[in-house]
Amino acid sequence: MFSRIKSLAQHTAVYGTGDLLGRAVSILLVPVYARHLTPADNGILSLAFAFIGFSAVFYSLGLNPALIRLLSGKTDLGKYRAAFSSVFWALFATGVILSSLVWINAESLARYLLGSADYSAVFELIAAVVLLDALSEPLFTLCRARQRSFHYAIVRVIQHTLQLGLTAYFIASLGRGPIAVFEANLISSLFALIVMFPVGLRLIRPTFDMHAFRELLRFGFPFLPSTLLVLIINLSDRFLIRFFLDLDDLGIYGITYKLGMPLFFIVKAFRTAWAPAVLDETEEDETRQMCARVTTYFTLFGIFGCLILATFAREIIVLIAGDNAQIYLEGIRVAPLVGLAFFFYGLYIILTAGVYAKGRAGSLPFIVGAGACVNIVINILLLPKIGFIAAAYSTLIAHVLMVILLYLIVRRFYPVPYEYGRLGKICVAGTIVFVVLSPHLHDTSIQGIIARIIFIAGYPLILWGWRFFTPREWRRLRELF
Repeated sequence: MFSRIKSLAQHTAVYGTGDLLGRAVSILLVPVYARHLTPADNGILSLAFAFIGFSAVFYSLGLNPALIRLLSGKTDLGKYRAAFSSVFWALFATGVILSSLVWINAESLARYLLGSADYSAVFELIAAVVLLDALSEPLFTLCRARQRSFHYAIVRVIQHTLQLGLTAYFIASLGRGPIAVFEANLISSLFALIVMFPVGLRLIRPTFDMHAFRELLRFGFPFLPSTLLVLIINLSDRFLIRFFLDLDDLGIYGITYKLGMPLFFIVKAFRTAWAPAVLDETEEDETRQMCARVTTYFTLFGIFGCLILATFAREIIVLIAGDNAQIYLEGIRVAPLVGLAFFFYGLYIILTAGVYAKGRAGSLPFIVGAGACVNIVINILLLPKIGFIAAAYSTLIAHVLMVILLYLIVRRFYPVPYEYGRLGKICVAGTIVFVVLSPHLHDTSIQGIIARIIFIAGYPLILWGWRFFTPREWRRLRELF
């Protein structure tokens, strides 16, 4: 079992190098956005990226999870080619149609969503970017399924480094404003497709197998509504803040929201490696044991990450925003709430092991739909009363609800022997540290910062005192890292 956890951690780390560090572009660019763009400009970026997130769901047709399941198993090369080619050409046709619609209606979308037809070029660029990403995604999925994580990581790093450099140059040096972000995205997405296309040449053929496509669609399509509902939980608040408040509030929320994104990127890197690890051809009992141990380790490090984010959110905002720090400090409470929400999303990903193993994705739309409904209702009721902090609370509550519901459903057909005692120790230790920390969160003196560092160090010390790890486990973890 531990060898599988080690392999999972290694692939997560490599995917993390490519996806986590690559996607960290949005984090590394936060100082550029905060210092060189107005809050209203950042609000426009938040709305535009939310639109991209929702659009990408319809471009994908839910086929990438189905590809992972097929390509991770053992089958003949002919079946691989038929399935992969069918998916690629279906995504190509769908992408061309949808991007054409976005391009034609760019002016109307800009006027309706961003408040001015002057931003129509943003949606024209978005149409091209999402099409390129939709075509390259099955190629990246092929790398994931074959566990070619190093190749995956190298391309992702170069792609997003290119995006980072171009965006910073266009905004900070040329002063091109929000549109520069999408110009840089277009160039980096085109690069990724060109470089990754040879990966799929062995499988892509000018054929379309309707039977293979239906089989993949039958498994993947239930992921489509659940994915869309997850995006409603994570992104619909942008549109609701725009409706109930204004672009400045949305810009502040968008910048402080990004401070919690490192935890999301870790979860995303983990999610990339999780499905192939669960579907690996091994004993089911061993897989369940692995799920239990991974849950323990993820909770251990996830709680620690949330504590660090809550402790140093103020200093991070001051560091990235510079002279504009006072503006963005209004959203200081957003970051730790969002970080905790992404921690629960990670638990949700772990719980999907039973869904992948048993092929029972039909329950996901109900679970995520409940979370989405709660999210929207809380936002509608509380945004006009308490401001954009309501969006952070709604995101957290929705993810907690999803974890509870998925746990209750999956345990009926895929019971996992979770280590409840150890999980309890983690939660109690984290709660103790946070309660002790809370009175000192706003103390910006040197003594206050040192005190917070000492309190944070108390988290692993408490667990060490409670003998959380056995000597054998310590040795194993040293091997892992």
